[in-house]
This record gives sequence, structure tokens and C-alpha cells, in this order.
Amino acid sequence: MLTGPVARLAAYIWRTFRTGIGFGVFGLGALVIAAFFPLLAWLPGDRERRAQRVVHQTFRLWVWFATVLGLLRVRWHGRERLRGPSPCVVVANHPTLIDIVLLIACMPQADCVVKSAAWKNPFLRWVLRAAGYVRNDRGSALIDDCAARVAHGRWLVLFPEGTRSPLRRLGPFHRGAAHVALRAQAPLLPVVITCEPPTLMKGQKWYHVPNRTAQFTVQVGEPIAATELPSPAATALAARQLTGDIRTLFEERLQHAGA
Repeated sequence: MLTGPVARLAAYIWRTFRTGIGFGVFGLGALVIAAFFPLLAWLPGDRERRAQRVVHQTFRLWVWFATVLGLLRVRWHGRERLRGPSPCVVVANHPTLIDIVLLIACMPQADCVVKSAAWKNPFLRWVLRAAGYVRNDRGSALIDDCAARVAHGRWLVLFPEGTRSPLRRLGPFHRGAAHVALRAQAPLLPVVITCEPPTLMKGQKWYHVPNRTAQFTVQVGEPIAATELPSPAATALAARQLTGDIRTLFEERLQHAGA
């Protein structure tokens, strides 16, 4: 039996190998559905919702596969709120690379904002266009587009930080999610994500594997009505207040999780 440094090295190599398999399967799956998605345009019905459901099922399958490989475990609280009867603007912190995968794996319909660089990828572009995801380089039109989708009964996922969080902290919050909720008169649904030990964080490569299975905890809170604000008269002031309230809630939840 291996012991000491040799055993630790062997365990690290084995974890890295399994992680490589997990992300290799993810990449292969992306190629397969990218080749399949152009065919969706020929089918009757709502192409975007159909494409989003395919993404949902694909992500759901990958999360199951990653769990079987022992790469991660996910503990959910309030997951049923992600399938509520009324559309919401889902706002989540962003500690890891796969946060959006976990969320969409639980949401049959979800619009999201995608970095413009992803649209330059010849394989991803087919998926992003078919699913109707929103580019993040549309300026002021971005808020209008997102709000219109929510107002028409669609769910929207946004990360107020705009990028992955610093280690065990929150980055600056942008007010776009609050503006979308106010304009669409839709509630915000806060989702707090933690991961122990930290992995797939900003600056980490996929092969920087932790020494044990990553435990994700995803807490879906109660919806926050965008109309119930202390100062609803001025949109800018209301968005600032709402964003501050959301950030305070996230800080309290993260502090409690780390206690």
C-alpha cells in the first residue's frame, strides 16, 4: 500500500485524471449539441425554449456524471423556487466556473447573458444563437432586452458581479439586475452559492484540483419584490437601494456559511 508523499501524488494524479474526463465529456457534449442545434430551426414551435430545454437536459446529465465521478456534490436548499409559477430575475454570486451549469441544470427555461467572446467560438455560437442567449456588449439595449424577456414570462439568470468572485468574498455588484427587475416589475430571486474546498475559481485552471470532492451548497432564497422599495419614485435610486439590499443579504448568507 502506498503511503506518504507517494500516496498523495497518486491520489492527485487520479483526481486530475477524473477531472480531465469530466471536462472532456463536457466539451464533447458541447460539440455534439452544437452540431445538432441547426436542425432545431426546422422544427415547429418556440425554437429558443426548445433549445434551452436541450441545454437544461445536457447540463443536468453532466452534473449527474460529475457526481458519479466524485468530482462534486451539490446540496440544495429551496431548489423548487427555480421552477416557480411566475418568472423571476435570478441573481447569484459567482464563485466557480460551473455555477451557471448548476443553475440551468435545474431550470428547463432560462435566459442568460453571455460574454461576447463566447459568440466568436464557431461551436458555441450555434448553441447561443439557437437558445436566444443575450450578448453582454449591447450597452443600454441590454437592459431593455432582458426586461422585455422577463415581462413576457421568461426566467433570466444574472450574476451581479459580472465575473467570478474573489476567494470567499464578493466582487462589486452592478445594478443591471435591479434595473431589469424594476423595469419588468418582476421579483428578484437570490441564490447564494458556496464551494468547499474552493475550486474552479477565478485564476484557477481545471487541473488545479482540490484534495477532496468539491461540496457545493446552493441556497435559493425567497423572492424579493422589486416594487416594494423605500424609494420607488426614482428608478436610479431604487436600483441602488435594491442592489445594496441584495448584496447585504449575500454577505450575511456567506458569513453564516463560513461560520
